[in-house]
Amino acid sequence: MKKTQKKLGNKGFSLVELIVVIAIMAVLVGVLAPTLIKNIEKSRESKDAQNCEQIKSSAEIALQNEKAYAAVVPDSGTADLVTITGSGCTVNSNTDFKSEFDGQMDTSKTELTSKKYKKVTGGIKVQVNSLGQVSIVGLPNS
Repeated sequence: MKKTQKKLGNKGFSLVELIVVIAIMAVLVGVLAPTLIKNIEKSRESKDAQNCEQIKSSAEIALQNEKAYAAVVPDSGTADLVTITGSGCTVNSNTDFKSEFDGQMDTSKTELTSKKYKKVTGGIKVQVNSLGQVSIVGLPNS
């Protein structure tokens, strides 16, 4: 019978104790949220930079094919191979280069996600010059 009776001193938490705990949690969230948001944006910038480099590398590999090389490398000046924007990635419509590039990398879901990279007017372009050198044009300033 004694085991089923409640102890008199066990009444739970008071309202003041609960309010203090909630206030402490609110302060911690207020202090940590800006840091978390900043780190998320840095990770997006890092992902965008890595995507641009990966696309450049894939374009260089695709140009190893003689047909693709002959089709896109201009006699003078530069030619756009790939354009990356906030809404997606567009590959040069030349059949030989596009088929070779698509074999290297699937860009169907590649897009710019960070604020810094999305601000670039006209998107970021991967270009090739008349010597066959591939470069990235339009990267935001660091």
